[in-house]
Amino acid sequence: MHFLGSIFASVLLVVSMAQHSIGHAMTVPRSSLFELVAGDRLVDAGVFKVATGMSARTEAFEIVRQIDGGRIVTSITTRAAAGGSSISAEGRWTYDANERAVNAVGKTRYGDTQTEIEIIAAPPLASITVEAGAVKRTISAPCDPDCLIDFSPSALPMFTMTRQYDPDRGGIQTFNMVGQGLFSDSPLLGSSLQIEVLERGTITTPEGGELDVFQYVVAPNLSRRPVRGFGFNLWVDADHRPLAFDMPGETRGVRDGFAFVVDAMPSEFD
Repeated sequence: MHFLGSIFASVLLVVSMAQHSIGHAMTVPRSSLFELVAGDRLVDAGVFKVATGMSARTEAFEIVRQIDGGRIVTSITTRAAAGGSSISAEGRWTYDANERAVNAVGKTRYGDTQTEIEIIAAPPLASITVEAGAVKRTISAPCDPDCLIDFSPSALPMFTMTRQYDPDRGGIQTFNMVGQGLFSDSPLLGSSLQIEVLERGTITTPEGGELDVFQYVVAPNLSRRPVRGFGFNLWVDADHRPLAFDMPGETRGVRDGFAFVVDAMPSEFD
């Protein structure tokens, strides 16, 4: 596979967020895992920056709405490697018009071995196929119709929970997960996460405009407060476009140009 060159081939995208005056003219790397076709509509693109310890990385993403109502998300995650070099991995997630996962494809390296990953959601199961060099394996895991497909440490898949969250039902809602590591051979089987809306607010942007923001909290168990152990916050706009995520004390990722969102609605669990 010759994809490293295409990872850094880029197009100029002018991305504007609804309901405020911030416009971004940025160069976003175009993933080799997807090409726009007639009827596809690019609805969002940006770059997340994570600048915390061992998790430091950038993640460039594009979100496409297809003519049938389905959604394609692509990302390129790049992190530092030994000797000042960097390593990159690509992910692509396909969702139907109801935001249910269909499949995901990844391109990466495990050590020095070029690796391809495919996850197919076929409830009540999902299959995870990893092909690393001459070694190929497929394993299965439980997957209900609303299960999430994750490529750790990519940030983009977890934002799908805010789209699947039912605001009419409200409260704590649970999503099962299956996934695979992008930088290490580490499957995720039989896990679940709970999500709940913490706050909705209208934030004044640095330019004086207004931005509606929803803040969610996510953890394996939200029934006990305060939340202990693993958990994180998600911030999205009214159209569920990703703005920031935070695992208190460990990792924070902020979309370029939107640090003011976390400043206005700080990370919290309770």
